[in-house]
Amino acid sequence: MIIGHGIDLVEIDRVSNIYAKYKENFISKYFINDQLKKIDSNLLANNFAIKEAFSKSIGLGFRSPCYPNNIVVRRDTLGKPVISLKNKLESYLNETFGKCVIHVSLTDTKLYSIASVIIEQN
Repeated sequence: MIIGHGIDLVEIDRVSNIYAKYKENFISKYFINDQLKKIDSNLLANNFAIKEAFSKSIGLGFRSPCYPNNIVVRRDTLGKPVISLKNKLESYLNETFGKCVIHVSLTDTKLYSIASVIIEQN
């Protein structure tokens, strides 16, 4: 059964400008637990879109316990994004919906990153 679906569209230039202005503060606030082999605007925009889409899929947005650093984005060996959850967010999902599978789809262009996240009850 589908628990929720969230999508998000991010302008890559906007993320680039935020990163240029705030550097490590931006990384530590949103991406500290992510798998970042290199930091570039596309990767940051992609990960931000994934986190935002996840927050929408469970209906919370970025509020307790759904903070960006509790949504960890990594890539599998083929480059597919995978979400894992940390701290109270993992407990919240399990207690609220039971065992779930998180599906992530991501695409980007020169201008935009678009992510879709579906939460499916196992």
